[in-house]
Amino acid sequence: MKNILKIGFVALTATALLSGCIKETFPTSVATSDQVAANPAALESQVNGIAAFVNAIEILGVNHSEFGYPSMGMIRDLMGEDMATVSSGYEHFGVWIEARAMSDQYAYAQQVWNYYTQFLLTANSVISAVNEASATEVQKQYLGMAYCYRAMINLDMGRMFEFKKNGYTVAPELEGYTIPIIRENMTEAEARNNPRVKKADLLAHIHADLDKAIDFFYNENEKDENKRLFVRQNKTQPDMSVAYGLKARAYLWAENYDEAAKYAGWALDKTKTGVDYKALNEAQATDVATGFNSVGTNNSWMWCSSLVKEDDAVKSSIINFTSWIASETVFGYAGAGPYRMIDARLYSRIPNSDWRKKWWKAPEGVSIKQNFVPATADYAGAEGLPEYAAIKFRPGSGNPDSEDPGAICDYPFMRMEEMMLIIAEADARKGSPNGLLAFMAERNPDYVCTASGATALVDEIFFQKRIEFWGEGINFFDYKRLGKGVTRGYEGTNHYEDARLNSNGLAPWYNMCIVRTEHNANPAVVSNPDPSSLIEPWKE
Repeated sequence: MKNILKIGFVALTATALLSGCIKETFPTSVATSDQVAANPAALESQVNGIAAFVNAIEILGVNHSEFGYPSMGMIRDLMGEDMATVSSGYEHFGVWIEARAMSDQYAYAQQVWNYYTQFLLTANSVISAVNEASATEVQKQYLGMAYCYRAMINLDMGRMFEFKKNGYTVAPELEGYTIPIIRENMTEAEARNNPRVKKADLLAHIHADLDKAIDFFYNENEKDENKRLFVRQNKTQPDMSVAYGLKARAYLWAENYDEAAKYAGWALDKTKTGVDYKALNEAQATDVATGFNSVGTNNSWMWCSSLVKEDDAVKSSIINFTSWIASETVFGYAGAGPYRMIDARLYSRIPNSDWRKKWWKAPEGVSIKQNFVPATADYAGAEGLPEYAAIKFRPGSGNPDSEDPGAICDYPFMRMEEMMLIIAEADARKGSPNGLLAFMAERNPDYVCTASGATALVDEIFFQKRIEFWGEGINFFDYKRLGKGVTRGYEGTNHYEDARLNSNGLAPWYNMCIVRTEHNANPAVVSNPDPSSLIEPWKE
């Protein structure tokens, strides 16, 4: 796993090497506008294709770290401080853990860029296939979903690739620049001269998409007021609450905290969305058979992906999120050695009265009651797990032995708790702990807020988010937005030796690189400076 593969030595397809927005790279198996107009099922099929791409595996074929959107979240988490890993020869994410080979010349940057740009193409193919002016109400609902997906993708990419000032890489000419805006129906000439845009410009594009989605999710022509709001089939489809939630995320990135709180509140307002969310409770979050990662056992999840046994990710046995995150599996990678753990310092700050502490195996000396998947002929049980090992994500149906049903799990994109903490941060910036106290009432009945003043309150909310969203790929964005450093090297650390990186302020690798092949196809794009190997691991 120590071998570094340069792009020149990786077998890449021609479409992978071209810019995600160039005309030749559009999927060929999509419906035309005429086909969509003649057959509404064609549009539904295309929207389902967006959802299916969430779990697409081996897009680039670098290694088994490619399991779609959840793998992007794991990459972000492993670049931070909160997810520690047991050293293992089976580790396929070592580049991001150790912050090496991350420049625009390496296949690992290509892996991230290719996945997101191809994901974006699936959304653009739906948007380009429908004439909005003549679209039916049903078509508008599907368009609303596509616009939500495109907004999510652009929001992720913008925050990942935005260049922010730090103490390690210098590029004042790139500060505040994000990604090229890849629109539907771009010509090849436009795609080949499509520079990165400023954060404000990308945000305007994202909000325009979400405003359309919100309009399309509401049918003004329906006479029955109760039927005017689009009702999705399941939570793998975005709806009005998700569109509001995405706007809350976008305003948070813009540091417009009042607007972020407003839309987060709307996302949770049943009168505006038709959905009545309920915060996750301890029984739901710690159930051995379903664990945290089962959308059907709680009503806090707002949007997610779901695997079924026919999916390639499941049939592969090992190229899926559960394989890499669920410590109690034996069919996947985690149980073979690279266990994902919570950072020891972070864990030590969680009081025993907070039930979220049960999401990780307690080390010696910590007395809390935990439930583990029972031992089987192949699975040794709790005794075989290292201290701090994650049990937040459980094998499907509590089965550690086989990918069917063990890998058949759900993955959250958005939860109501995120909205609650966005509201809490807006309150905190005005010096009020009210939002934080409302959130903690569901997590720790003995919680007392000792933080005083806006700065301390915001830091406390950041700490709570690090606990709450561990493993969900969300906390990276707060680390970057707030300019928080990464500290993995300290006395008593549980990060392996080569991963013990300590940054002074924002870690340089949080400014991810746009790949060289994008620049070759679209010379207007200039990548961020190489953040690789700029910090030596801490030594005891």
